[in-house]
Amino acid sequence: MTKEKIFQAALRLFARKGFEATSIRDIALEAEVTSSTLYHYMKTKEDLLVAIMQEGLQTLLGNAKEVLAELEAPEQQLAAFVQLHVTSHAIDKLTALVVDTEFRALTGNTRVEIARLRSEYELLLQRILTGGLEGGVFTIENTKLAVLALLQMCTGVAHWYSPDGPNSLEEISLNFSDMALALVQAKRNGQQLTVSDLDLPKPAHFFMKPWLGAAAHEHS
Repeated sequence: MTKEKIFQAALRLFARKGFEATSIRDIALEAEVTSSTLYHYMKTKEDLLVAIMQEGLQTLLGNAKEVLAELEAPEQQLAAFVQLHVTSHAIDKLTALVVDTEFRALTGNTRVEIARLRSEYELLLQRILTGGLEGGVFTIENTKLAVLALLQMCTGVAHWYSPDGPNSLEEISLNFSDMALALVQAKRNGQQLTVSDLDLPKPAHFFMKPWLGAAAHEHS
């Protein structure tokens, strides 16, 4: 579909060159359409950026809620959240890069809406950490800083992950979950918890499939 071609062209260019350095002509050439055709599907370049960000964040938020609803213990939820975040940023790197770096380009009401979605997603992690802290499972001096540290750590995967690298995505997501548990000093009965203690479903089945299904969805 023409709209999908335009969407994907803008996604590639925004991720590679940045929003400000990408022109309408660049997008038209990349999508192999005329500029007049492009304007049939959008009013401004920012419309495409907003669409990319909305879809990316709504997909991430929806999958996170679905995964977390299956788990009760805060340590399980934290490990699952980290695995999903890492997986999504590795599989859909272009969207992750645009969502994470081009917020500065937004203006007006669209900036407010994207900020709301970002805050809603961050609040999921905040609630996990607060639940673990209140339950005596986590030891955290500053939950807000812990949220920022965890998100920055996991988001960075989009910048360096390669399927040809020495570690599989499952290995990376499990290792990151262990690091997250260590960061919040997750313990039960005085014992430091690791992912192997949590009796979680295997990531390939429980965490990757929800994201893959959403990432494969055609933009309409």
